Amino acid sequence: MELIAGLDHVNLLIDEAPDWRERADAFYAELLGLRAIERPRNTDSGSPGAWYQCGAQQLHLTTAPGASSQNRASRRHPAFRVVDADAMRARLGRAGVEIIAGNAFPGQKRFFVLDPWGNRIEVLAP
Repeated sequence: MELIAGLDHVNLLIDEAPDWRERADAFYAELLGLRAIERPRNTDSGSPGAWYQCGAQQLHLTTAPGASSQNRASRRHPAFRVVDADAMRARLGRAGVEIIAGNAFPGQKRFFVLDPWGNRIEVLAP
């Protein structure tokens, strides 16, 4: 019997700064195309953050001290499935985002980028 029905959301840590929300929206909503959604005021962390819809799942961002240094040292990452990896690569490249090559896997195109806080983001398409 399956007990887990799916993945609901992923939470990433970002540094809190006066412009954190503008930077988050610029990267995740405007550049990647995720839709910002309302975040409850009573989250468990008690820290500021933002939520985005990503298909049937959500991406949550939570502010935390020292997040960028922790993120840059980690290989953890969400992987966003896109319709056209080449188009997304071009879009990110035009915005000045560094493209990091990933190993080739059969049947998919993939690459990585870092968000403004050093979170590793995988982008892939069949």
